[in-house]
Amino acid sequence: MKKALSIALTLYFILGLALVVHENSWFSFSKNALSDMGSLRNPKGWMFNVFIIGLGLLGLVTSLMLKRKILTLSMAFLVLVGVFPEEKPLHTPSAILTYILAFTDMVIYGGIWRVVGIGTFMVMLFLINLKVGLAIPELIGAASILAYILYLGERA
Repeated sequence: MKKALSIALTLYFILGLALVVHENSWFSFSKNALSDMGSLRNPKGWMFNVFIIGLGLLGLVTSLMLKRKILTLSMAFLVLVGVFPEEKPLHTPSAILTYILAFTDMVIYGGIWRVVGIGTFMVMLFLINLKVGLAIPELIGAASILAYILYLGERA
């Protein structure tokens, strides 16, 4: 069941993001943050926000099954990223905590994941400082987190 949930979470992310990007033809990975698609100013913003809430809820169930408490807290903050669009004050802290808590869980898990968690965080900060478009570091972080969840699901 844990393996199936981790695979379902990854597929949901890939397919859901592809759909939301397709529906927002103005979106640019090199010029936007992913959350720009969920903006209150975007008539299709609800699609991104529902996608993120669903991703967070599926992530919550998966991380609970994997018995990863900090990762579970990370997924709870991911739900809040969708509940509070980017114009709302709780959006940015929720997004930042989603990543920091997931990377913290990796570091605590140890082994190669300690390197992946710290390394991914450093790469994200470097790319943010280069102003390459926030979506690119966000996707790198998401890929790292999904790889970790897939690993945990496989080992369970």
